[in-house]
Amino acid sequence: MEIIIDFNQISSSPVAFAWWFFTTIGWIYPVFLLMYGLLLTWQNYIRNRYRRQRKYILLAIDVPKNNEQSPLAVENIFAQLAAAHQPLKFHDKWWKGEINDSFSFEIVSLGGYIQFIIHARDTFRDLIEAAIYAQYPDAEITEVEDYTQKWKIKFPNDQYDLFGTELKLAKSDVYPIITYKLFEDSLSQELKDPMAGLLEALTRIGPGEEIWVQFLITPANNDWGDKAKPIINRLVGAKDSGTKDLFSRVTNLFTYALDSLLTAPSETKAGASKEPPTQMLHLTPGKKDEVAAIEHKVNKIGYHTRIRFAYLAEKSKFFKEKASKGIYGSFKQFNDLGLNSLKPDSRYLTGGIVFMKERRLIWRKTKMLIRCRNRAHFMSPGEYGFILNTEELASLWHFPMMTVKAPLVKKTEAKRAEPPMTLPLERRRTHATPADTRPAAAKVEPPQNLPIPGLYG
Repeated sequence: MEIIIDFNQISSSPVAFAWWFFTTIGWIYPVFLLMYGLLLTWQNYIRNRYRRQRKYILLAIDVPKNNEQSPLAVENIFAQLAAAHQPLKFHDKWWKGEINDSFSFEIVSLGGYIQFIIHARDTFRDLIEAAIYAQYPDAEITEVEDYTQKWKIKFPNDQYDLFGTELKLAKSDVYPIITYKLFEDSLSQELKDPMAGLLEALTRIGPGEEIWVQFLITPANNDWGDKAKPIINRLVGAKDSGTKDLFSRVTNLFTYALDSLLTAPSETKAGASKEPPTQMLHLTPGKKDEVAAIEHKVNKIGYHTRIRFAYLAEKSKFFKEKASKGIYGSFKQFNDLGLNSLKPDSRYLTGGIVFMKERRLIWRKTKMLIRCRNRAHFMSPGEYGFILNTEELASLWHFPMMTVKAPLVKKTEAKRAEPPMTLPLERRRTHATPADTRPAAAKVEPPQNLPIPGLYG
């Protein structure tokens, strides 16, 4: 069968050529776009339906004043919370609309009073409490109201102003940041708690001012470290044996066949015997440490992470350097210029705008407030952020040690103790008494405006 296309009949008219192209193969492109658009619409619909079913709680965590636990205890907490990871199947994604659940580990300063808070789905409450009590038996966990829901304002606002941003990594997330293990003094063997800098910055505000620091984390798959293999191979000079696509395999096969034809067998053997498998022996000490740091990071449990902070205050008290310098400065102690560092993400920074400055600044402030209030509720796969392992997260968010003297951090006043074994127990009655026949008192609900303990100190 022979197909003959006569272009002479359509070359004289561009309209005729466009019509001919559309009726032959050009119709495939708009049909593909239509089907793709319908697929995305269906996916967004079922995901929003799933989101409406989720309910959240806010847990305030208070630890004893004489806390001697190092950040390793919080690292164990993050490792245990990885049990919330849920591998989703095709039916779960495209029929139920399920998406991965996230946690928000927060440190808030309300007028200078500091509180550690965890925001999560109510179904994870038992998991969170078990993980915390396992490491901090004397901790107090209290469900509190959401401190962000009272801020239902828009910008520009006559009374309040806002500064906020999100942080991102300067390099690929397989490169680690400085962790708490490097904050130990080599002489005194004392851990210089990196949380002290952040807590001191949070105490520098007063009434009418608030600072929110949020770490939105989502458990990552266990194979998240596979993307480090090409980087390690490049650093040590090894051949990349990673998974390749079909085009790369065909190209490599053609190159190998061509080299085999143009190269003599003796030359091939001689060249192969002289080439070392890696250049590890010839690396500088800095490069060796870089490879070891990458391997150490990817061998631990990872979380997709988004870090954001916001500073809200009355305009008469607003001083954005309290956040842009004080809060961000506390994160710079985790930066390693040879490995990785945290820096503001210009896409979310409420500043540094040149073109259409006023309109874009108003839009970014409003969006930042909405993001802080919603946490990870509307995040979809692909928006969960870069990956930090449990050691890095525990370095950034952990309960202060007893050496930290920040006075306005909410802590428990005393340790809980078990009752003595010799305490006499009340004997069980086997018959009814006149007191048992009295009608039970009616239960009275507490007032709605009752202050919640543990949030404001």
